Amino acid sequence: MRLFVSYARVDKPYCIQIVDTLSAHDVWFDERLYVGQQWWKEILRRLDWCDGFVYLLSPESLGSEYCRREYELALSLNKHIFPVRIHEEMVIPDSLLHVQYADLSKGLTPEATRDLLNSILYAERQRGPAFTPIAHMPLEDTKPPTVSSSSVISVVSQSMENGQYDKAVFILRQAKANGYTSKFINIDTILREAETGLERQSWLREADREYRQIADLVRHKRTRDLGREAFLAFQKDYPDYDPECLANLCDNGLNGNGSSAYLPERIMSPLSVATPNFSLPLLEWLEVSAGMAMVEDSEIEGQSVRQQIFVDTFKMAKYPVTNAQYQKFLDDPMGYNNLSWWQFSAEANKWRIANPKAKPARFKGDERPRENVTWYEAMAYCHWLSTRLGYKVTLPSEAQWQRAAQGDDQRRFPWGNEFDASKCNARESEVKMTTMVMRYATGSSPYGIYDMVGNVWEWCLDTKKQHELNVDATGSEERAVHGGSFVSVHERSEIGFRYFLPPATSYASIGFRLVQNG
Repeated sequence: MRLFVSYARVDKPYCIQIVDTLSAHDVWFDERLYVGQQWWKEILRRLDWCDGFVYLLSPESLGSEYCRREYELALSLNKHIFPVRIHEEMVIPDSLLHVQYADLSKGLTPEATRDLLNSILYAERQRGPAFTPIAHMPLEDTKPPTVSSSSVISVVSQSMENGQYDKAVFILRQAKANGYTSKFINIDTILREAETGLERQSWLREADREYRQIADLVRHKRTRDLGREAFLAFQKDYPDYDPECLANLCDNGLNGNGSSAYLPERIMSPLSVATPNFSLPLLEWLEVSAGMAMVEDSEIEGQSVRQQIFVDTFKMAKYPVTNAQYQKFLDDPMGYNNLSWWQFSAEANKWRIANPKAKPARFKGDERPRENVTWYEAMAYCHWLSTRLGYKVTLPSEAQWQRAAQGDDQRRFPWGNEFDASKCNARESEVKMTTMVMRYATGSSPYGIYDMVGNVWEWCLDTKKQHELNVDATGSEERAVHGGSFVSVHERSEIGFRYFLPPATSYASIGFRLVQNG
């Protein structure tokens, strides 16, 4: 049978696996190159050519205009429709409930693969149409999904803010193919950002699909040893993906003697009062060696001076706190709503009572930095997380922040003295929104820490007069923010530059980062 496979690009790795499984048939799937009218003509030609339409169902494919258009056309052309559920939390829409679907959401299991192949075999043997034909216009008159040139940037910006990178890439590529240009907006820069987001989403989708199958093995005693072996192999490809703390479950008895020799070193730290199996996605600690830091323009007795401060060894989070990490605090019944975390100062407690709900992030996406966070909220988060992890977590002092960004020299930026818009998300980078925290690997600090400049400003402990770890957290004195943001010109993103802001301040350009002392 000749098969047309429709999918969202975020699911492309799994799509390729499914296509390989169907190799006994003549299968075609769109590479999603988005090359204007020629691309759409090929879609129409293949829809006319095929006997069956394999619809890979995920939230993205159901929300995709082009997938929906392909499905409607296949239905109107009286093609056999083969729905395939590939996302575990996907609810089958009413329009497809009358059609038998294959469930591959838990992988290419023998049972699920058999169901799909049997459906295709039955359709091959069936005489007559699968559906009653629906009247439709001639295929050559059918237009592809489009966005008017006047609304391209608006639709793309909203799509990227909502994490719909597939849609943003589609619109931008189509707009470029149709000759869209802008005098002030760099379309290629926005397209690269959207493509990076799409690649990361696809990576995470594939990691999660494989991970869920391994988790099922680990949870059951009879298959736990097999699960451990699979998890070790999985970690070679996906070393930072472990949302259910399988590594801790492995440590609790997979090898029978309690040894954790096979576990990654980064998760073997002893916990004193930790919540069992608690973890945060992308939380990774990097050590910053002891040394001097130059805190510029400090105020001592009313005079502005440059003050050299010795900084002892400490650990800093590789990335600023992300939306996903902060959401754990908001979702935890003993998190944001627990007034205990706000008792570090009367002003913080008063602010929290007047603000029972956190402001939402301006930019959506699990791996973007969390912004719209006050200094009070950042401190409360640190108190909550310290209890969950079993060791003290706090905001960095200015000296720690600068030490982590500069190392042993007085460089202006984490990578050196010359500004480079390709190494950070500052105004000159022309992204005009926050980016994923892993985006700028080449812009990391001497200690491998990301996003020390650009993306979002980061709260520090210090007031104008205090530069120490045990800074007074009471009062309403202004607190330091360092690093600049996506709206800051590069001069304000320099390591030595900072503002002091009231602790109740929150903007879509201010976030925070964590340190672990001792």
